[in-house]
Amino acid sequence: MTQWQTWSRRVLFAISLCSLFLLWRVSNIGFDYDFESFFPQDDPETAYYLSFRDHFETDNDFILIGVENDAGIYQQDFLGEVDQLVEELLQIPHVDAVLSPTRIEEPIRFGITTVRKPLLRWQGTEQTALQKLQLDSAKLHLDGTYIGNLIAPSGQALTVQVLHQQMLSKEGCDSLAHSVYEVTGRYRFDGMHIAGRAAAQKYYVDVMQREVVLFVSLGMILIVLFLWFAFQSLWGILVPLAVVLLSGLWTLGLMELTGKAIDVMTIVLPTIIFVVGMSDVVHILSRYYEELRNLASKETAIRRAFKEVGLATFLTTLTTAVGFLTLTTSSVAPIRDFGLYSAAGVGLAYVLAYTLLPSVMVLLPAPRVRRDGYGLFWNQVLHRQFRKVLQRGRWIFAGTLVVIGLAAWGTSKMQVDNVLLEDLAEDDPFLQEFKFFESEFAGVRPFELAIEITDNHSVYDLEIQQDIEAIGAYLKDDYGVGSLISSAEIFSQVNRWSNGDQAQFHRLPSSQEDLQAMIKNLNRFGADKLLALVVHPEDKLLRINGKVSDLGAQVFRGKNEALLQWFAQNHPDSPLELRLTGTAQLIDLNIASLAKDMLKGLSIAFLVVALIAGLMFRSLRMVVITLIPNFIPLLLIAGIMGWFDIDLKLSTSIIYTIAFGIAVDDTIHFMSKLRIQLSQGRTLPYAIKRTFIGTGKAIIITSIILCGGFITLGLSHFLGTFYIGVLISLTLLFAVLADLLLLPWLILRLFSWKKKEV
Repeated sequence: MTQWQTWSRRVLFAISLCSLFLLWRVSNIGFDYDFESFFPQDDPETAYYLSFRDHFETDNDFILIGVENDAGIYQQDFLGEVDQLVEELLQIPHVDAVLSPTRIEEPIRFGITTVRKPLLRWQGTEQTALQKLQLDSAKLHLDGTYIGNLIAPSGQALTVQVLHQQMLSKEGCDSLAHSVYEVTGRYRFDGMHIAGRAAAQKYYVDVMQREVVLFVSLGMILIVLFLWFAFQSLWGILVPLAVVLLSGLWTLGLMELTGKAIDVMTIVLPTIIFVVGMSDVVHILSRYYEELRNLASKETAIRRAFKEVGLATFLTTLTTAVGFLTLTTSSVAPIRDFGLYSAAGVGLAYVLAYTLLPSVMVLLPAPRVRRDGYGLFWNQVLHRQFRKVLQRGRWIFAGTLVVIGLAAWGTSKMQVDNVLLEDLAEDDPFLQEFKFFESEFAGVRPFELAIEITDNHSVYDLEIQQDIEAIGAYLKDDYGVGSLISSAEIFSQVNRWSNGDQAQFHRLPSSQEDLQAMIKNLNRFGADKLLALVVHPEDKLLRINGKVSDLGAQVFRGKNEALLQWFAQNHPDSPLELRLTGTAQLIDLNIASLAKDMLKGLSIAFLVVALIAGLMFRSLRMVVITLIPNFIPLLLIAGIMGWFDIDLKLSTSIIYTIAFGIAVDDTIHFMSKLRIQLSQGRTLPYAIKRTFIGTGKAIIITSIILCGGFITLGLSHFLGTFYIGVLISLTLLFAVLADLLLLPWLILRLFSWKKKEV
C-alpha cells in the first residue's frame, strides 16, 4: 500500500499542476457567435456564394434601426430627432454610411437642369414643413418605391440602415453594436428596434455568458444533492465533485489552447461533461461502497471496484465518445466542433476517474459505510421490482408494442425545417425586434438571386433588362420579396428622374439607344455606384437582392422551386440562368441534409454498440437484445417531436446521437455485470437477478444525475439548448425504464446461455 500511496501523491501533484495551468488558460476563453460558421463546409454552393460575394458585397453587413412615432412619422420635430440620431451614428467607427429618409435626395432633371429634391422636406418653418410633408407623404405612398423599405405602410415607423465595413471581425462587430446601443439609448422615441448581424452576435454572446454561469452553478447544486442521495456522506460528495469539476476545467482549457471559443453549440459542454463524467464515478463508488459494506478492507474494496466495473466504464466511455464523434460527419462546423470537444471531454473525464479518483481513495481514509438501512433499502426495492418484471413480463411487452406504434405514428409527422433565429423562443426580446421588421417592413432575412448570361448578350442589353424586370415583378408579387434592388429597378428609377419625376416614366427605357444613353449619364444621378452592387459586366453576372419574412426553410424550398419553374415556363429561350444563393440559402441547404447526417451518425453508433455486444457474448441474439432498449427511447423522442410539432433542425438534429451514446451506457453496465455473473457459473435467471440488484442502484442514480443535469438546460433562452436538455432528459428516462423493465424480460425470453461460450 505504501507504493500505492507514493504513486498516488505523484499523480495528484501532476494533476494539480495541469489544473492550475488550464485554469489560467480558461480565464482567457472567449465567446463567439459567427453566423457564417453554419454554412456547409466544402460545399460547391458555399464556394459559389463566396465567389459571388467577392463580385458584389455581403448580404448581411448592416444594422437596421426601426423608429416609431405614434402620431405618425411625418412630423418635423420627430424627423429632426431622427436626423440627429443619424449624425451621431455616422461618427461611430466602422460605419461607412447611414441610409435614412431624412437625408435621401433624389436628383430630378428638368430640361437641362438637375435639382436634388429631398425625399422628405422636413426642414424650414413649422407651417411650411407641415404642408410639404403632407405632399411628400402622399407622393411616397402613391409611388410605393420606399414603402415597406424605409417607410412603414402604416406611416408610423421608419428605418435607419447603418452600413458598416464588410466582413467585420467579431471584435469589430462587438464594438459597433455596443456603440449603436449606446447612441440609440440616449433617444426616447415611442418605439425603437434594432436588428442585424452585429446586433444579433452581441445579443447571443451576452446570453451565452450568462447561461454558462447559470448552468455550471445549477449543475453543481444538483450534483451535490444527487450525490448525497446516493452515498449520504461528505466523502461521497467531495471526491466525485472534484473529478467532474476538473473534467469540465480540462475540457474548457483544451478548447482555449486550440483556439476554440464558446459558441451557441458548446455552451452546453460544461454541463454535459459534469453529468456524463459523473456516470463512471458513481458506478465505481457504488461498487466500492458495496465492498466496504460487505466488510472488505479498503485496499481490497478499491481493487475489486475498479476490476469489476473497469471494462464496463471503458466501454461506456467509448460508446459515449463515439456518439459525440459521429457529429463530426456533419457539414456544419459548429456541430463538428461540438462533437469533437464533447468526445474529448468524455475522454478526459474517464482519465481523471482512473487517476484522480483512485489516488484520492488510496490516500484518504475509507468512508464510513452503513451496513444496514440505506443499503438494505435499495436491495429490497430492487428485489421487489425484479419480481414484478418477471410476473408482468407479457404486460411489459404488450405495453412496449403500443408505445412503439404511437411513437412511429408521431415520427411520421415530424418535419425538417428551420428559421434564421430558430434558437430563440417566441417571447424572446431580440426575436421581437426581428418580428417588428417583418410586420412593419419587408423583413430581415436576406434574399439573393444570382443571374448569369449564358450567351453573347451584354448585361446592358434591353432584352436582358426586360427579363430582369419580369423576374423582379414575380419576386415582388408572388415570392414576397421586399426592398428589392436590381439593375432594372435602378434603370427605371433613373428614367423617372430623367423625366421630371413623372410616375409614368418609372419603367425601363423603350429602346436600346435610350438605355445606352442613360448608362453613359448614370454618374449625373449618382446611380453608377448603386449599379455596381448588382451588375458585374466582365463576368456577365447580375444580382437581385432584397429582404423577406423568415417563413422557414421548408416554405422557401417550395418558393424557390416555383420561381425556377415559372422562369423556365415563361422564358424558355432566355439566355439567363438563375441560381439562388446567399447566407440564408446556405443555412437552408444544411437543413436539407440533416436527416441523412443524423442517420449516418446513428448508424455508426449502433454499429459500435452491436460490435461490443457481439464481442461480449458472441451471440447475434444478444446484439439485437442490446439494441432494442436503446432504439425504443429514440423512436419515442422522434414521436414526441412529431406530436408537439418540434421540427428537425440544426439544434435538434444532434439530440439523437448524443442521447444514444449516453443512454446505452446503462445497458452496457447491465450486460457487463451479467457476463461476469454468467462466467462465474450461475444460471441465466439467477445471473439476471444478481445483475438487476447489483447494477440497479447505480443505473438509477446515474440516470437521475444525468436527467437532472440535462434538464437544467431547459432554462436556456436558446430553443436549441432547451430542446437538448428536455429531449435528452426524456430519452434517458425512457432508456432506464427500458433497461430495468424490458431488458431483463428480453434476455430471459430470447437468450440461451451455454457456459462454453464465455
